[in-house]
Amino acid sequence: MKNLVLALSACALFSCQDPVNNTVIITGTITEPLDETASISSKDYRTSYTDSLDSEATFEIEFELDAPSYMNFIHGKESTAMYVRPGDSIRVNINPSEFDETIKYKGSKASSFLAAKYLLEDNLDLRELYSLEEPDFLTAVDQASAQMNGLLDSIGECAFKTEQKRVISLQWASKKLSYKKYYTNLGNGEIELSVNYFKFMEDIDINDPSFLEDNNSYNFLKTYVSSNVSTDFDHELLSNFDFIARTFNNQTTKDKIAYDLLKDFIKNEVLEDGDVIMEAYKSLQSDSIKYNELNDLRIEMATFNTGRPAFDFTYPNVNGDSISLSDFVGSLVYVDVWATWCGPCKREIPHLLELEKEYHGKNIIFLSVSVDEEKDYDTWKNMLVEKEMGGVQLFASGWSKIAKDYKINGIPRFMLFDSNGNIINVRAPRPSNDGIRPLIDQHL
Repeated sequence: MKNLVLALSACALFSCQDPVNNTVIITGTITEPLDETASISSKDYRTSYTDSLDSEATFEIEFELDAPSYMNFIHGKESTAMYVRPGDSIRVNINPSEFDETIKYKGSKASSFLAAKYLLEDNLDLRELYSLEEPDFLTAVDQASAQMNGLLDSIGECAFKTEQKRVISLQWASKKLSYKKYYTNLGNGEIELSVNYFKFMEDIDINDPSFLEDNNSYNFLKTYVSSNVSTDFDHELLSNFDFIARTFNNQTTKDKIAYDLLKDFIKNEVLEDGDVIMEAYKSLQSDSIKYNELNDLRIEMATFNTGRPAFDFTYPNVNGDSISLSDFVGSLVYVDVWATWCGPCKREIPHLLELEKEYHGKNIIFLSVSVDEEKDYDTWKNMLVEKEMGGVQLFASGWSKIAKDYKINGIPRFMLFDSNGNIINVRAPRPSNDGIRPLIDQHL
């Protein structure tokens, strides 16, 4: 990591002056388009530039850009990262049916790198990786890291190249930090790491203030904290807060990591011993406004604690009949909130079908609710047939009541309700997770 700082200095020394021409032109052709437009947006999606496809499914987007930026190419519900410089003229070719596999850039080696790097990440079998024994795991990590760095060899943009080397370094350092936890969680038993396993951390300055300035570096810090949980504490958050207090020098860093870890936990887990945890957070956090915000969120999310009444919902099935969650009082109900455009949702389907088959004839209902928009109704119906999906299938016409009531901001979301119509877990394990069967068996 220290070498990366020197490389960045070299970039500044030998880089050319900023180009006078700030106009960016991005053209392209879309094979078998999903809709009538193509767009380029800023990284945060706040600014976008759009063109309608012509009769040959081509587009041309022109805009002014003051500095090199990460941006997004968007078509339909799909998007992919780009790196764009003032004065760039880039051509894009893509087939949305295999979006990331087919996208090609001419005039932007950096964007081509981002596309290739994404495919490497997407094709990585994390379950297989984390199930390897330590020597094989480290070898696989080093090989994957070297492969990604090798993709950078042809890149001329010095600052981009240096930044991506740092991203890759922290990305694989995060996987090394997570290895022991995932190895155990995947059912491989306990593992004792070698004496020098964490030597890679010696080259990383965790108190570098720049780590708070970009998501990749900051996510590494959160992983670092989460991977150092001590059994000396009754709750992992208490361990997190103690580690943060002992490890980081900067109060801003302490505040931000503690806030985000606690907020994520409150939104995604049942917070037991809430008073004790909030008191520990209060002693670490310097911002009373943040404390009050999370305490209010804790009280609000208690609505979803185990044993609380479920929020009912009613949606049509494939035949147009209205079906409600409350219709199944008397049985366990395992709910899958999904959409046809959601890749992680579709990857869960084979596991869900296997789960349904395993529990066939038992007192449990498998209920899937699609949040596809009305215009995608036929796509939904066709996928039910194509994937041979069983259970009860409902169509919610977008992010409607179920999403609002259960505060669903991302999918897939799985929920389990008991035979009395009460909540067991509104963030239940996915069908692919080994934890779902014991949870169902416990309540049958």
